[in-house]
Amino acid sequence: MLGSGVEGDKRSHILKTAGMLFLERGFGRTSMGEVAAAGAGSKGTIYSYFRSKEELFKAFMFEAIQARVSGAFEVLSEAGGIRTALNELGRRYLRLITDPVVSAIYRVVIHEAPHFPEIGDMFNDAGPKPAKRHLANYFAQGIEQGKLEIGDVPMAVEQFLMLCQARIVQDFWFCIRGAPTEDEIDKAVNAAVFTFLAAYATDQCD
Repeated sequence: MLGSGVEGDKRSHILKTAGMLFLERGFGRTSMGEVAAAGAGSKGTIYSYFRSKEELFKAFMFEAIQARVSGAFEVLSEAGGIRTALNELGRRYLRLITDPVVSAIYRVVIHEAPHFPEIGDMFNDAGPKPAKRHLANYFAQGIEQGKLEIGDVPMAVEQFLMLCQARIVQDFWFCIRGAPTEDEIDKAVNAAVFTFLAAYATDQCD
C-alpha cells in the first residue's frame, strides 16, 4: 500500500509540473526534457509513467477537467424540479468554463489544434462529451416523465449550453473581458432557462 501511495504521489507531481508548463508555454513548445528540468524527475522516470508527451498532456487534461465536470453536473441528480436543476446547473456550468485552469486549457487546445488535430478529441473526451451526455440523459428523463417535449435531444443540449454562454464566455475566452461576476452569471442563466423552457417545457414541468 505504501508503494502505491508513493507511485500516486509521483504521478501527481509529474502531472502538476507538466501542467504548469503546458499552460504557460503551450503543448508544442513544451518538451519532455523541460518537464524533467522543471523538477518532475528524470526523463526516464517520466516515460515510465507516460509513454509520450501526448499521453502526458491527455492525463493532465483529464485530471484537471473531469472532476470539475462531475462536480458541476451532479446537481442533475440532486435538485428537485427541472427549473431548479437547470438554474443551478447553468450557474455551475458557467463557473466551470470560466475557471482559470479550464479556460487556459481551452486556449492551449485552440492554439495547437491546427498542428495537432488529436488534441481537440482529447479535450472533447475530457469535458464536453461527458457533460453533454449527462445533460442528454437528464432531458431524456424529463421527456419520459412528460415534463419536456424535445424532438432532438442532442440539439437541445447544445442550445441550452450555448444560451448559458451568451454575452459572457466568448469575450472571456478571448481575454476581452474578465471573469463574470455572480450577478452576471445569475442574469445569463435566468434568461437561458426561461428561453429554453419556453421552447421545450410541458404543462407538467416543475
